[in-house]
Parts: sequence; C-alpha cells; structure tokens
Amino acid sequence: MAKLFKDKKEIKVNGRPAWCSPGLWKTLAAGEGKGLCRVAFSFSKSERRVMRKRKPIKVSEWAEKHRVVVLSRLPGIWRNEVTPHMVGVMDGAARPFVHVISICKTPQSAGTEAVHNFVGYCIDRDPGPVMYIFADENTAKENSQDRIQPMIKSSPRLNSYMTGVEKDASSMRISLQHMPIYLAWARSASRLANKPIRYGIADEIDKEGYEPGKKETHPLNLIDKRFTTFRANYKFFKISTPTMETGNIWVALNEADVIFDYHVKCPFCEQLQLMDFKGIKWEGGSKADRKAILNKQLAWYECEHCKGKWDDEVRNRAARGGVWMARGTSISMDTYLDRFRPSNIGFHVPAWISYFVSLSECVHAFLKGLDSPLEMQDFLNGYCALPWKETVIKKDEDDIMSHKNELPAGVVPKGTIALTCGVDMQQVGFWFIVKAWKKDLSSHRVQYGYLPTWEAVENEIFNTRYPVEGDGPGVTMGIWRAALDTGGGKSKDDDWSRTEEAYEWLRKNSRGVVFGVKGASRPQVAKVIPRVIDKMARGNRPIPGGLVLYFLDTDKLKDTFFWRMERTTKQSQHITLNADTGMDYVLQILAEQKQKDKKGKVTWVQTRRDNHLLDCEIYSDACADPEWAPSLSFLAEKMAESDPGENTAPPQDPGTASQPDNRPSWYYRR
Repeated sequence: MAKLFKDKKEIKVNGRPAWCSPGLWKTLAAGEGKGLCRVAFSFSKSERRVMRKRKPIKVSEWAEKHRVVVLSRLPGIWRNEVTPHMVGVMDGAARPFVHVISICKTPQSAGTEAVHNFVGYCIDRDPGPVMYIFADENTAKENSQDRIQPMIKSSPRLNSYMTGVEKDASSMRISLQHMPIYLAWARSASRLANKPIRYGIADEIDKEGYEPGKKETHPLNLIDKRFTTFRANYKFFKISTPTMETGNIWVALNEADVIFDYHVKCPFCEQLQLMDFKGIKWEGGSKADRKAILNKQLAWYECEHCKGKWDDEVRNRAARGGVWMARGTSISMDTYLDRFRPSNIGFHVPAWISYFVSLSECVHAFLKGLDSPLEMQDFLNGYCALPWKETVIKKDEDDIMSHKNELPAGVVPKGTIALTCGVDMQQVGFWFIVKAWKKDLSSHRVQYGYLPTWEAVENEIFNTRYPVEGDGPGVTMGIWRAALDTGGGKSKDDDWSRTEEAYEWLRKNSRGVVFGVKGASRPQVAKVIPRVIDKMARGNRPIPGGLVLYFLDTDKLKDTFFWRMERTTKQSQHITLNADTGMDYVLQILAEQKQKDKKGKVTWVQTRRDNHLLDCEIYSDACADPEWAPSLSFLAEKMAESDPGENTAPPQDPGTASQPDNRPSWYYRR
C-alpha cells in the first residue's frame, strides 16, 4: 500500500462511501485496520494547469507581458517607460475597494489605452461582463473594429480566449469563451439596459450624446444601474477631456474621494515637483513667433528647485521617476490607498507630462489662445486638462460707452485695411453696421443705422465711400465685404418670403462683395462654413446655378465679440466706437445676455425685443473672421505687394458709382 500511494494525494474516508463495494471495503479495511480506507488519486496535466493558483501580478506588469499596441506612434508590446504616469492609474484602479475611477485627461496622454490594458488584464485574470460606452453609435463601432478587437487578437494570451466563431466578434458584441464584451452608445437607453455588467468604461463623457434625454435619466446613471449584480466588486471608469465646469468629467472628478496628481522627479536635483504650465519657458513672451517655437522646439521647462533646464527628453526622464500623490498632500498614492481605502478616485492628467506632447506644442497652443477665446478654450481643455470657465456676461451701458473715441461717425481710422458691413433684414427695411479693421483684427465702428429699401442697401454697399482719417479729402474707402442675413419672415406679398427676396437679390447683386448668411441651428466646428443651396426655402423651387450661403455659429461669434469688448486699446483685437455712438446702439448691443439655465448650460438669451444691431455686429465680424477666405491677413499681404495708391483710390465718378471697378481684381477673390 505504501508503494501504491507514493507521490499521490491521499484522502482519509470515515465509513464506506456509496461508490465502494462491500468486498473492496472489507479488503481495504483489513489492510489499513480500524475500518479506515485510503483512496489515492492524481490530477491530469490539463487539470493541474486550470486549477493552479496563479501568482499575483499587477496590471502594469501584465500589460508589459501580454498587451500589444496596434494604433500608436509606437506600435508593439506595451512599455510602461513610455507612459510611466499610467502605471499608477492601472494599478490603483485594480485595488479591490476602488469602484469608480475618473480620468480627466488631455488627448495623447494614453488614458484610454491604459483602460484597455485593464480590460485585457480582467479578460485574462479576473473575468466578468464588460461594457464600453461611447458618445454615438459610429464611434462605438469604430472603436470595436479599430481598437478593442485588435487589442484582443494581437495578444496571444487574449486571443486564446476567442471562440473562433465569426459571429462572436461583431461590432456591437464580442463573445469570449468565458465572458461577453458589450458595445453601447450614450443616447441608446436600450443598449444601456438589461445587461448586468462588472466593468463599465464610459469614454469621452463630455462629448455630445452624454446629456440627459427627454424621457430617460442621465446616461451615466443608467450605466451605474447595470452594476447592481456585481456591486461588491465592480469597476466604473469615467474618461474624458474636459469642456466646461459643468461638464461630466469635471463634475465626476470633483465628486471623487481623492484626486491624484503626478509629481515628476528632476533628473538634476532629484526633487519631486508638480509640473505646471508656469514652469514652461520660452523667449519672447506673448510676442514670440509661435510657429518658430513649435517648428524649432524652442521651449523648455525650468525646475522649481535647482532651476535646471529640461528639454523634452529630460522631461521624459523626469516623468519616468515620478509618483502619484494625493492632491493637497505629500502622501503617495499607494500610501493613501492603503491607509484610507477610498472607493471613488480621480486622476488629473495634463499634456506636459506626456511623452507624446512636446513642451513647445503646449506653448504654441497657449500663444494661439491669446488671439481667440475659442483657441484659449482649446488650450485649457486640450493641454491643461482644465475646464473652460464660462463667464455669465452682464454688461451695462457705461461699459459699452467706454469704448467711444474722438473720431466722428463716418470717418475711417488710420491703418485700416478693409471695411466690412453687416445687414440684418427685417420684414420692412434693414439695419446695418460698417466696421473698419486693422491687421491685428482691431475694429472701429464707422457707421450704423437703418436702411428702408433694397435700393438703399445697394447704395450703402456698392456706392458709399468713407473718408480716411488724416489722409486728405480725396482718400476714401468702400465696403470690402458685406454679409446679408437671409431671414426676415413673410414679405408684404404673401406668396413671396423675405428669404426668397434675399436669394433673388443676391443672385443679381452679389458682385463678389455681398454674401448671404444664416445662423446655424446647432454648434459648428468652425464659426463660418459656406454651403451651396440649390432650392428656395419654400416649395423646393430650384435655384439655377445654386447660391452660396455662409452658415454662422452665432454663439461663438458673440463670445468673440464680447471678449474683444474686454480688451484694451493696447491689445490686439480691441474694439472702439465712433464719438457719435448713441444709446440706441448700446441698448441693442445689450439686448442679449449669457445666462445659465437650470441644467447649468450657458447660452445666449434675448432679454430685450430689439437686438438687430448686435446681429449686424456678428455678421460684420464674420466677414473679417479668419475662417472666411480670403482672410484679412491675405488682404493685408496683397496690399503690401501692390502700389499704396491702389488701396486708397479716389472717389468714384457718380456716373459709374454702381461699378466697383476702382478696386483690384484680387479684392473680390473668394
């Protein structure tokens, strides 16, 4: 018996089990004595492999062994040294008591890839149902095909869990041998319902699509309900680049029990420090050539302790020696997690700690933002990982009147390179504004008023010329570009709308100077986008040859207008008004205010009946916007190349005033 049971596992059985015959029991009992039976058994190689207790491994260590990156500047096996700041994110999220992880990040910071690593680890080590949620259906399908499935198939370890059945790897569901992976989008309540999940990844939660619906609660709340079955050990990742202070990711970050910031270690003095944009230096300050800084990589970081000068490579070395610390403390992430065991944690990831973003790129974005509130928002969101703080604008009459100067109405200031005109069409008549622009996009209100007829509009745009300050009685300027609003309601003739009147008038009178504009019904990528229309507004009557309309993001243009109102005459893009500006102008400019609604969303709200001159300001500004080609900068370059006298032509002869033939041909090029 001793030989029989050598190198075998043994179990002592008290009493005869049902599977043991009486005869066998009697024989065995006689050999062992006292009615005890020893039963020997052994596991097969496959059984031992399945039941073997695997050695614990961190998510970051697993990623370096088994994760293969496909869509990346550095494809291949995942290397923690490239994005060392993500090691703490992966390992911290894996703590058993941590359930909600908010990652407020910038693009190119590897945040989403780190979460993919976590999912890969769970497939291999801690399986459970997974759901990826994206802003819209197309994004969900693209991520399934381009990122999630390639992540699984490119890794030999993860690929071993594929079933091999073609239909088990669809764009909206991936069925592995031991767990499902669901794909969903925020606006589809049905995709978010009736699926118990253990791991949820909500990607780019500040994008359009994650707002509450009319009939359903907030998408993030719907996702949270899917964890009920796994409430003891679920993980909910919320990932996004921030937008506004009321955006989902900024709210989620500030709801966390603790926020962790990444502190880097100076390679020279070995002191830890939290990198800040203030530490990024470059020559020339706000007047520096941003393109030269970006192209020649002229920016550097200055260590706050030893004043050491870091280029991008030294910055990368500093990041590799960094640690995550609880915000407002000197406690490392590991120590904090061990001591306080928080269930909801947040990570803040700015661009300048990322291998993929150069210091010069950050400076370029900042300098670009000095010239535009939209570009400054891009810098704060996309590089600082900070929200854009929407100011609820409340101007008063004195604020507007403070922009008046001594120049009388109808006079063009020195240095003007072009005049633009905005025309707001009413059911009867038109409001208009004429603005003078300098090369730095500073503007001056030359004239404003009311025009009763189409003939008066033609005369203002094509015939009227304004004298230039100090250049003598014969030097005048005409309108370079005009924008006519194509709205206006019904015409006096019920069979003909004002919009159709505007279309017909533009087709006959554009002359490459005046263009139709229309406010966009929703936010646009650009403030000004041209589109060709080929049908009338009513009845679908064709427009022979089509008509170009410029669709305007009026909210963005209003933001820019009032931002310029905040600037002083020593800054670029400031605004001045002529000395004859009256209270009628001021009241119409203040007819709209930026206010927060019940959901915290900031929008422009009309508070007075008449806002026509504000609309004219927006149309006139659109004419000079850099996104409307040819831009003012192009115009300035052409003027510099041409004879100065060509730009300040004498007044037209009354007999030929309707033909703007005194302007160079490139003046009208679109």
